[in-house]
Amino acid sequence: MKVSYNWLQEYVDFDYTPEELAHQLTLAGLEVDGVEYQGEEITDIVVGEIKDIAEHENADKLSVCKVDIAQQELQIVCGATNMEIGDKVPVAPVGTVMPDGMEIKEVELRGVRSWGMMCSTDELKLADDGVDGLFILSEDVEVGNKLVEELGLDDIIIELDLTPNYAHCLSMVGVAREVAALAGTEVKMPEAEVEEIEEQIKDWVKVEVADDELAPRYAGRIITGVEVKDSPRWLKKRLEAIGVRPVNNIVDVTNFVLMELGQPLHAFDYEQIAGQKIVVRRANSEEELVTLDDQQRELDEEMLVIADDQKPICLAGVMGGLNSEVDQQTTTIFLESANFVPGVVRSTAKKLGIHSDASHRFERGVDINLADVALERATELIAKICGGQVINGIIDLYPTEVEEEVFTLNPKRVKKLLGVDLTAEDIKDLLEKLNFEVEGAEELTVKVPTYRVDINQKIDLVEEVARSYGYDQIEPIKPTGDIIQGKKTWPQKIEDRTRNILTDLGLFEVQNYSFISPTAFDQINLPEDSQLREVVKLGNPISQDYSVLRTTLLPNLLENIQLNLNRNVEEVSIFELGKVFIPTVEQELPLEELKLSAAVLKEGLIDSWNLDAAGFFYLKGILEDYFASLGIEEVNFVANEHPSLHPGRTAKLEVAGEMIGYLGEVHPEVLDNYDLNQRVTVFELDFSAIVKAATDIREYSQLPKYPALTRDIALVVKEEVTNQEIKDVILEIGDQILESIKLFDLYQGEQVPEGHKSLAYSLNYRVATRTLTDEEVNQVQAKIEEELDQRLGAKIRQ
Repeated sequence: MKVSYNWLQEYVDFDYTPEELAHQLTLAGLEVDGVEYQGEEITDIVVGEIKDIAEHENADKLSVCKVDIAQQELQIVCGATNMEIGDKVPVAPVGTVMPDGMEIKEVELRGVRSWGMMCSTDELKLADDGVDGLFILSEDVEVGNKLVEELGLDDIIIELDLTPNYAHCLSMVGVAREVAALAGTEVKMPEAEVEEIEEQIKDWVKVEVADDELAPRYAGRIITGVEVKDSPRWLKKRLEAIGVRPVNNIVDVTNFVLMELGQPLHAFDYEQIAGQKIVVRRANSEEELVTLDDQQRELDEEMLVIADDQKPICLAGVMGGLNSEVDQQTTTIFLESANFVPGVVRSTAKKLGIHSDASHRFERGVDINLADVALERATELIAKICGGQVINGIIDLYPTEVEEEVFTLNPKRVKKLLGVDLTAEDIKDLLEKLNFEVEGAEELTVKVPTYRVDINQKIDLVEEVARSYGYDQIEPIKPTGDIIQGKKTWPQKIEDRTRNILTDLGLFEVQNYSFISPTAFDQINLPEDSQLREVVKLGNPISQDYSVLRTTLLPNLLENIQLNLNRNVEEVSIFELGKVFIPTVEQELPLEELKLSAAVLKEGLIDSWNLDAAGFFYLKGILEDYFASLGIEEVNFVANEHPSLHPGRTAKLEVAGEMIGYLGEVHPEVLDNYDLNQRVTVFELDFSAIVKAATDIREYSQLPKYPALTRDIALVVKEEVTNQEIKDVILEIGDQILESIKLFDLYQGEQVPEGHKSLAYSLNYRVATRTLTDEEVNQVQAKIEEELDQRLGAKIRQ
């Protein structure tokens, strides 16, 4: 990986010299092979323009040229023949010392004075341009400027020899993150703004991913009206500095973004895509493709290809096909940004003997959540550089979103492994420098960015602590052994706290057998195609009623309710924290998941909202108290449906946007199946999600010193508008000064139109630093009313 010292400074601020930077990177685990000062031997060479060419009066093989170098016009005697008037060439004025040590002097050649020399690539010790004669420069270079500046050779290149676990450093931004950690600065990520025309991408192209296990994400855009030509000078300079040969403006942008962000991209000539359809599939046996290197490749069924309606047009993650290449006739492109499984790319590249910049990165792992970022960045650049228009919309097939993995890290364990006296706060600071999110004290919860594909276990995090601390700072010590006292894990602690909290809230714990009857799924109204019906059957059950392992706790709890009612217990409030068993194809043993479920049958509950759902709101209140006790925030109750629950009295539970379970009143048909003649409300939650979201962190808030201002607002909205939607708008607008919001009234009846409802809220405004004025609050209140009207059609009730 070649890192441009100048280019790197666009993304991160640092004060290291190139040698210091190389040393610091090496200590951080990124081995540096060398530091190259580009163009240091040709710093005095300037760009000149040939104004006139005349024959030498005394030599047939020489010519006399007038060359403009901006500051002056030089007469230069030259033996080359490949130049024309108007050409721009490298010029060594008098006094220049050439790379071979020769000093340019004023000389007389066959009676004609010469004040400099026009140069070839060989004389400048640059890469051979394949031309016998002078180095003819492109037309866009500036006369009089230093040649090294125009060619992007005024740079220092740091060559990194990265091991496979540093895949996240195969880009300028990736290295910038490491430098930012060393220098204590922030990375300046490039931002993209894409302007689109009205035409919709769905009318231009169809994309199908036949195997999303091998291609977990596939995104694309269409840019039309592009002009394929040479790239602007700045883009060529960036690529040439790190050894990438410019091709044309489209290809150069994809290479630029690849080197900038680390996401491989590919541009297809849209007109060459048969049927305007993209299919990501395995290759057919004996299928063939001529790749961009003009080699015919024989494919097999283990290879992944990008195909159109008729044929393969690209080896996924490896190399594009010649049949869809972008050339001078291309006017519309389909720009691909995808993520492919490392194994299939590695296998394909090895079988075909291809090693490309794209395959090099995919083989080691590319951040799946980078695909859209890189796509937008490249789209913006192509639109600006190539004059194209961006079709509205983006294809983004991403069925299973990958989130940051979370590990728990014991500071004492880290200290023991490294032999360094680090506190939990020290470890937190060291990891946060590397962009890990860390919470906790005695047990650290570490959230790993998705671009760190190399972090797969806790010990990887210990290594990150070591290199952030500095390997050179770790002193050698003799190994020692201590007896470690056992203690409960974080999930075990949350289990204990769950039992204590729910018991304090009035629920009794029950423990049931893990075996149930297969008929239980019929009793709770599960559809025939429900995944919960896929069970592990016991080889030697006690009876038919205990012949399968449960996949939900609900049948057990309803049986508990039934048993209590049969024994004249009129009110029942119970919960169970128990395992369910999910069969797996890969393993003989089932997957064991911990679920938290509860059931409540309670008379005399008050329904403040007159919605005939007192049990629902009672159990909802218990859940809210439970989540608050565990420090779990961003909990939402979203209206939903469940086959076992009553329509209109059911909600799914979300934590930070992720569904973790459901809450609702049991369906009347299910109640009948269990001979229950009273309403029962239940919930069932994924306990692993609760463990993940729970935290020990508590922040102290000082009691307010300044008075609050209260405003009430009564709204008339359509019945389908939810309380949560209204609260979201109010909280968004009043974020800076709104302290709290409370729904205190729901009304339907006279003065409210049919199909509508009236909701009344009390809004509490306060800030910690001063007393708010009525004018400030009134302005925010007015803005809230305006936004509620525009977004939700909410009218102020008169």
